[in-house]
Amino acid sequence: MPYNIWRDEFLNDQPEIAYAAYRPQSGSNSFLDYWRKAYGDVRNQYEQQLGGMALAGQPPALNWTDMLAGYPFMQRYAGLSPQERGGQRESDFAPGLRWRL
Repeated sequence: MPYNIWRDEFLNDQPEIAYAAYRPQSGSNSFLDYWRKAYGDVRNQYEQQLGGMALAGQPPALNWTDMLAGYPFMQRYAGLSPQERGGQRESDFAPGLRWRL
């Protein structure tokens, strides 16, 4: 991939801006809300990958933007429970029980 000063320097120096650019921009409200709030979790996963590389004796050479470009947003969200996704309750899936006397 050719060198791009904006991607390779600006976005790597401004991780919040890079995350906002790469995170999903369309989908359900709960999907978008989840990813708006998940920056810290995604950043921690990135830092864990860098630490793992260093512990294995490899140079920590993964760029933040490269990690975001290949991040499996849909798969991660699909693997969450309804409670973890937020905005969804069990009552959303089944009607309440009514007693007739």
